[in-house]
Amino acid sequence: MHKKIKVSMAAVAALILVVLAVNLAMAATFVANTSDIEANNLEAAEKINPDESVTVDESIIFDDGIVISPEQAEDTEQLKELTPESFEEAESSICPVRSRFILYTGNGVHVMWGAYGNGRFVGTDNLGNRCWGIYGKGVFAGFYDGEFFWGRYCNGIWKAQYLFGLNYSRGEYVLFPAPALTVDAAP
Repeated sequence: MHKKIKVSMAAVAALILVVLAVNLAMAATFVANTSDIEANNLEAAEKINPDESVTVDESIIFDDGIVISPEQAEDTEQLKELTPESFEEAESSICPVRSRFILYTGNGVHVMWGAYGNGRFVGTDNLGNRCWGIYGKGVFAGFYDGEFFWGRYCNGIWKAQYLFGLNYSRGEYVLFPAPALTVDAAP
């Protein structure tokens, strides 16, 4: 009886070690792929001359599709220029396979859901107001019910000025990945 328990414990310990090894290997692969992407983004960013007016070159594609410099993040007029002029324009520039989000204030009064991708987002809130805009490098900006807003986001938390018609708001967001394509998926 004791021999069976010892063998079972050894098997469980071996299984745990295998799981840890697989997790370490996957993490190392992820870090290597991320550093390659960051190196490519750094090379692309070096091509941008800071003295010239900022324009997005089609050959420079960042992960989120939008380049927002720290200077632009501080200047709401430049953020307005980067933001699509209408809900339809923003929606048409989101990737065909859309990722979804839910954004809500800390008190739960305001909730917004929508789609994002390619550095742009569109959404609708629980009051029926439409919202659209841009995001990238921890900054988001856009129009909520026709009024301009902007804010910052990081690790599931956001804060903004003039979103939901409020002078200042903050809360959390949840991102849902794009649906995975399978072999059985219809074209």
